[in-house]
Amino acid sequence: MDMLFADHLSFKYEYTPEDAAPVLRDVLLHVEKGSFTALLGPNGCGKSTFAKLCNAMLLPTGGKMLVLGTDTAQEDKQLDIRRTVGLVLQNPDNQLVTTIVEEDVAFGPENLGVPPEEIRRRVDDALRAVGMYDYRSHAPHKLSGGQKQRVAIAGILAMQPDCIVLDEPTAMLDPQGRAEVLETMRRLNRERGITVLLITHYMEEAAECDRVLVLQNGRITMDGTAREIFSRPDELRAADLDLPQPADLCERLRAAGIDLPTGILNEEECVRALVQRWEAVACR
Repeated sequence: MDMLFADHLSFKYEYTPEDAAPVLRDVLLHVEKGSFTALLGPNGCGKSTFAKLCNAMLLPTGGKMLVLGTDTAQEDKQLDIRRTVGLVLQNPDNQLVTTIVEEDVAFGPENLGVPPEEIRRRVDDALRAVGMYDYRSHAPHKLSGGQKQRVAIAGILAMQPDCIVLDEPTAMLDPQGRAEVLETMRRLNRERGITVLLITHYMEEAAECDRVLVLQNGRITMDGTAREIFSRPDELRAADLDLPQPADLCERLRAAGIDLPTGILNEEECVRALVQRWEAVACR
C-alpha cells in the first residue's frame, strides 16, 4: 500500500481571486511506504501547500489525498493521520515551544495522551535517534540551527509517525547543519523504515534520494530516479531548476569536448570519471 496517494488532487486558497489558477492542479502521484523521495520545484509552485495536505493541515479543494488508504477529508480520522504523517517545517524555531530540549520533544506525545512512563521512553529514544540525547537538558535557543532542526525531528519521532514530510528543513542551515539533518533522515529511513518525503531546493540533497518528483505550475512534470531526472538538464532548467554541482561540471566539460559519461550525480562519481578520462588520455 502507498504511504501517500494524491488522487487528482487540487487546491486553491480561499482568499485568492475567483479567476486565479489553483495552487495545485490535478496532481496524481504516489509515495511508496519506506521510500526516500525528493520533491523539487521553483518558488511558488505549491511544494509547501502539498506538504500541508499530506497530514491534513490543509484539505484538498478537489480530488483526494490518501494516507495509507485513508482520505484526509474524514474528520474522525484526521488525528490518526497526523500521528501517521509528521511535518517538519523550514524554520525549527517555529516548532520549538519550551525552554528545555527534552520537554520540547515530550510536547507532542503529551498532547496525544501518552502515559508519562511511555513519554519518557519515547523522548529518550527519539533524542538518541537524532544524536541529541546529550543535549536533553539544554535550552533549545542556545543550539545551532542544525541541532535545533534535529530536536524538531525528534519531537516528530516521539509521536511515532510512519512518514515524515520535511518542508525545506535545511534552507536556513549552514553546510554542516544541512549534512547533519540529511544524514539523520537517511539513517531513520534506512534503520527504521520511516517513509521520507523531502522538499528541498538543494539539488545535491535530491541526488541522494531514491526518487525525485518535480512540481511545476501546480503539476507534477517529472518523476523518476535521481539519475534519470538529473540526466535531463534541459527539462530541469525549463522548470527553473539546476543540476547538482558535480553533474553541472561534467555537463560543461562535455560541452567543451571532453568525453565524460552522463548520469553523474555526486563528487565521488565526478572524480572517478575525470580520473578515468585522464588515464585514458595518458595511455595514448
